[in-house]
Amino acid sequence: MKTAVENELRQDQGNLEMILVVIVTIFFPPILLFGFFVINPREEIVVLRFGKFVRVLRNQGICWIHPVGRTLHRIPTRDMTLDIATTTVLERNGNPIQISAVVVYRVEDSYKAALDVENYKTFIEDQAGAVIKRCSSQFPYESADHSSPCLKVENDEVTQSFISELQEAVNASGIKVLGVRLNDLTYAPEIAQSMLMRQQAMALIDARKTIVEGAVEIVRDAVDRLEKAELHMTHEERERLISNLLVVICSGERAQPVLQVQSHAHGKR
Repeated sequence: MKTAVENELRQDQGNLEMILVVIVTIFFPPILLFGFFVINPREEIVVLRFGKFVRVLRNQGICWIHPVGRTLHRIPTRDMTLDIATTTVLERNGNPIQISAVVVYRVEDSYKAALDVENYKTFIEDQAGAVIKRCSSQFPYESADHSSPCLKVENDEVTQSFISELQEAVNASGIKVLGVRLNDLTYAPEIAQSMLMRQQAMALIDARKTIVEGAVEIVRDAVDRLEKAELHMTHEERERLISNLLVVICSGERAQPVLQVQSHAHGKR
């Protein structure tokens, strides 16, 4: 009974709409000229009449639909970019960082983009900002282990995490996320100086390790060459040579030759 009543009301409403279209056309025929419009390349138009969905136009070129009660929602299907402004978030280790990103997306379902959300551009902008904050908290800023994902390197695991979470968040708007790339990534000003000192200390340690490894190779080669040249040394002389070479090479300072002079005093009574 209820369905029959609804169908009857819907039919009456359709008849009223048709009568209105006919009346306007009869009394003002030039209005038909306003029914022409153009669909541009990589663009779709969602057509409504008196607030009801009619169809989606996808073929580019000139079209005509009676203008009375007509509403056109133009939805571009080109690849578009969204610049997410710099924001401060906490990475996995709890350090505040400043991060911004660029999102590349495309509208694949014009019906959802036009009718299921109020404004699809605002919708993805709001969702992207929230996703960037949430995903950034799952990874550290940088990692000593090169195989471990981090924001600074931005490997495939980090990128796919951003894309998959953002795609899930914007499915209701008919948008396909094509890519997410970090645009700006720095430590927050309040800890930037401390982190810079830490990075300098780590770089110094790595440099010292490299110097020591090279020094050991140089000393080993020097001792081997001396033995091959039949310049035999005692155990004490070899230890002294190794010690002096390591000190000179690892110190990073210019070598200062020192000549050991032994004096023998001879006294007579």
